[in-house]
Amino acid sequence: RRVSSLGLRRVAGVCGMAALVTGTVGWVAGDLAQPAAFSPANDDISDLGAVTANSAWIYNQVGANLTGLLVVVLATGLWLALSPDLIGRLGSAALLVAGVGSFLDGLFRLDCRGIDAACTNHSWHYHAHKIESGITAGATLLAPLILAFAFRRIPAWRDSWVVSLATVPAVILTNVVFSAIGDGAATRAGTVVVFLWIAFIGLRLVQKAETAPAVP
Repeated sequence: RRVSSLGLRRVAGVCGMAALVTGTVGWVAGDLAQPAAFSPANDDISDLGAVTANSAWIYNQVGANLTGLLVVVLATGLWLALSPDLIGRLGSAALLVAGVGSFLDGLFRLDCRGIDAACTNHSWHYHAHKIESGITAGATLLAPLILAFAFRRIPAWRDSWVVSLATVPAVILTNVVFSAIGDGAATRAGTVVVFLWIAFIGLRLVQKAETAPAVP
């Protein structure tokens, strides 16, 4: 059981690092697929997966569905690594919610992009998207904060708590700085910071797989 658990944690860690790649490719390639009128500096990332978007599958299936699944696997491995610590489990659960939300982001699509003439979002999946986005954003910001306190309590993870604690102010600062360029740029820059943290946690999970306690 210990060998199986450690193997799952290694796989989960690799998935966390891969999420940085798939998440970034999803919106960068999605931006490049849009017409010249589309502005990554001003238009929202969610526009890339809209029903009217060019090559919407790039964002929906790669940037959202696949990335979300990778984060879910990471959260599962982290749950195993931090158990039975209650705060560690809560932080892992928040990360899992963020991963599920990312996956659903590729299913609950906008009806149209902001650049589309007479764009009106009114479908059920648009309203589901708005609700899901709020929950996902909240879970994404809570996860590093909760995990920072968990890491501080666990000797094997204590070297990771400062980075986790600094992630949320780093996201806020990045958003403020890049908002001078545009709302779209701010969102994209903040998203990169979040996925850098996710990749960091994935790397730590791989590094600590050999010494982390097995699940009882």
